Amino acid sequence: MPPAATELVEDRRGAVFLEFLIAFLPLWVFFLCVVQLALIARASLMVKNAADSAARSAAVVLPDDPNEYAGEPEMSLARQPFAEDDVFAAMHRLASSDSDESALASLSAKPLANVGRSRLNTIRLAAYVPLAPLAPHGLGFGPRPSIRDAIGDERVLLTALHHQPFALAVTFPGSVGDVASGPEITVRVTYAYQCTVPVARRLLCRSFDELESRGDYERALLPILSRFSGARFYELKREATLLIQDAPYGYRTRGS
Repeated sequence: MPPAATELVEDRRGAVFLEFLIAFLPLWVFFLCVVQLALIARASLMVKNAADSAARSAAVVLPDDPNEYAGEPEMSLARQPFAEDDVFAAMHRLASSDSDESALASLSAKPLANVGRSRLNTIRLAAYVPLAPLAPHGLGFGPRPSIRDAIGDERVLLTALHHQPFALAVTFPGSVGDVASGPEITVRVTYAYQCTVPVARRLLCRSFDELESRGDYERALLPILSRFSGARFYELKREATLLIQDAPYGYRTRGS
């Protein structure tokens, strides 16, 4: 039997459902933003760790024996590109590891002392390794960002190898030119953290062209990624300062 007209007038179920929809959407957006901010906070701690690692490396590498860096002078911050031999050496070390974890441990325990035959690239490597877990899954090319991808499933080490060098910049505030001076060295690590939480990434993060330090990044991968896949980034900066440890280190003969 159909309800009477008076019953329909007093029925508030539709109004309650509408109120629920109105309240749910802002709460859901708020939840997504909280998740993204939590991931950014985690990334910020890891970037600070990378800055500390790079500063420790710089304190030892800058005054090190020039013969270990193809004759590059002490305290030099000159930029030299990676060579094919360096890439093959890294890939061989990774291929000989049983898992992603052991591969990262191998890179950490036995750093490539002559990567790119420059002190700067060796310092960069010290910052790359702690940030490997932040490498995005699939480089953000997925058309549907998800919370699962943002939190992270099993990370592919190869993704970290070809993404991190383009997402990270290592600079030296206070240094003039390509030579470090003074009893201490300050290292700044700038990282373009890729946001992948739906909705929140549009509200909290920027395209690569809008990043403040976009000129410090190495190559053009991130601009291309941002323009063609809609990738969004949150820029993180951390610094660390240490005294330069000008101490002589002995080296074994290479290959021994």
